[in-house]
Amino acid sequence: MGDGVVDKEDLVVAYTRSILRYPGGKTRFAPFIQEALSLNKARVRVFAEPFCGGAGVAISLLEAGQVDSVALNDSDPLIAALWRVVFSEDAQWLAEQVRVVPLSVDEWKRLKASTPTSDRDLALKALYLNRTSFNGILHKSGPLGGWNQTNRTLDVRFPREKLANRILELSDLSDRVRSIRCFDWRDFVDELKQDDGVFLYFDPPYFHKAEQLYGHYFNLAEHIAFRDFVEELTVPWLLSYDDAREIRELYKPLRVSARVIDSTYSAHPIGGASFVGRELFFSNMKKLPSPDEDGCTHIGMSVKQYQKRKRASESAARIPWTQAAVEITD
Repeated sequence: MGDGVVDKEDLVVAYTRSILRYPGGKTRFAPFIQEALSLNKARVRVFAEPFCGGAGVAISLLEAGQVDSVALNDSDPLIAALWRVVFSEDAQWLAEQVRVVPLSVDEWKRLKASTPTSDRDLALKALYLNRTSFNGILHKSGPLGGWNQTNRTLDVRFPREKLANRILELSDLSDRVRSIRCFDWRDFVDELKQDDGVFLYFDPPYFHKAEQLYGHYFNLAEHIAFRDFVEELTVPWLLSYDDAREIRELYKPLRVSARVIDSTYSAHPIGGASFVGRELFFSNMKKLPSPDEDGCTHIGMSVKQYQKRKRASESAARIPWTQAAVEITD
């Protein structure tokens, strides 16, 4: 992938580094993003995620030493509280709770109905529901295995010791986590954009099916407002979106670099488990990693050129990965 600026042995890992199972989690794109930074000779002092969610990219780059520090933001109080606890002295408490909390439908119901106010209790609720709910969806999903737990039980994605140990590993990075906010994304960007060495990675809510996945999502007006906002930014940024016809139309007028990436999801909103989906990447940086050569073997992710060509009314997310990526227009 790309022009060989980053040797393969130096690439950050593309497997899950987060403790969260997050719909549309982007850890698998960390090598692509790392290479983009390298191609543009970007020295990143603060890698900021205004829509951090599982924070997989930030964590991968931070652990690999590719960025000096990270700043995280999520408008969901549960997610923001979880990261505040993980990257604090309260991480030990959370790890102990993971080891002893009951894994049952009754406990799932109790936590689902709870209205915690402390960061500790918010964090436990976030992690518990994420690891024991269908596709990791916090707000609009039932327990894994269903109410009767007949085919499988809700503990199947809750490896106690592995999670507890990972929480403690992440807590060791606390001194390199600059800030964790629960702001509107605009306020978070405004707080950072004047600082030297800031890089913004935007992963906004999906255009399609977002209301089924997230507690906070955009309507059409908000997608447009977001597009207008990033167009005016002078801070280096990179943006990933689900491949929707409406998003292609929105970003068509912008003078930005673009790529299409096909990948395998574990929680894709349209296709379910192991769906081969397609995402769009836009950036105000001059260079993005080169598309893979024609005929490359699909092994989790393939990079495509973003081309302009008309196509009939075909669902972008359903186009087989082997077809050339195109811009869909009427």
